[in-house]
Amino acid sequence: MKAFLLAAGYGERLRPITDRLPKPLVPVLNVPSICYALALLKEAGIGQVVCNLHHRSQMIEEFFRDHDYFGVSMTFSIESQLLGTGGGLMNCRGHFMDGPFVYMNSDIIADIDLKDVIAAYEASPSGGMLALSRQAGGGARVTVSEGKVVDLRNMLNHQGKPEHDFLGMAVLSPRVFDFLKQGYSDIVETGLIGLAREGLLGCCETAVSWHDIGTIESYRRANVDLIDTAGPLRERVRRATGLAPSAVSPLALIGAGAKIVRSVIGDGGDVGEGALVEDSVVMPGASVAPGGSLFRSVRWP
Repeated sequence: MKAFLLAAGYGERLRPITDRLPKPLVPVLNVPSICYALALLKEAGIGQVVCNLHHRSQMIEEFFRDHDYFGVSMTFSIESQLLGTGGGLMNCRGHFMDGPFVYMNSDIIADIDLKDVIAAYEASPSGGMLALSRQAGGGARVTVSEGKVVDLRNMLNHQGKPEHDFLGMAVLSPRVFDFLKQGYSDIVETGLIGLAREGLLGCCETAVSWHDIGTIESYRRANVDLIDTAGPLRERVRRATGLAPSAVSPLALIGAGAKIVRSVIGDGGDVGEGALVEDSVVMPGASVAPGGSLFRSVRWP
């Protein structure tokens, strides 16, 4: 089985970080976020990956080249104009017409076994199988009925109540291309809603912990939460990529008497003498002045 890995977006809600660094390379526990998705793909035995790129594409290409593509066969689809989550996949249609494939966002950090989603698809072949998480409270955008996705974002006006979130990973059949279109498009509004309308979209519900890093606050929260909860996931990433997630980089500078509480300090991060950093992220190259403090924040150089 092959995989399509999305890595082309601007990451606009993560600015100013993404003005200089593409979102897939923004570090989570001092490892580029795309490595968490790549680890799941490798664990599932997927050795052929097509990855779409646009914003700062050369930096991502260089990262993979420097790491010998982490032992997978990697094909890059460079988009001269951003094509979106649907158009980007449609642009790579020729790679995926011979059977089902994995579709995965590169900005989701999830302690999930992708083999479970693949097995669910194989047990009930359809147009696609989405990995879903039940959403407590409001904000859910996926409606499920009798084991199938029947609506997303209330686009089909289904009477049921949305109680799930899409984790940004799925197994799709080539049937999805019947609903996609050339040019810029959103896969939910084209491919996934098309499959749901035809009753062809299954779901694999999981109770695993997961995070997205779409905003500065969700990025901070993901880093801080993963310090305490992601021991097994961190080890899985290390085994798959050779890069070890850690809260404090060995290349960080921590001054005498400085106190680090549930925080992540990046490569070259400089925490001055007597400083306090709590529930925060000090990005690579950023600093906290001696005697200073940082609380529930992200410090960028």
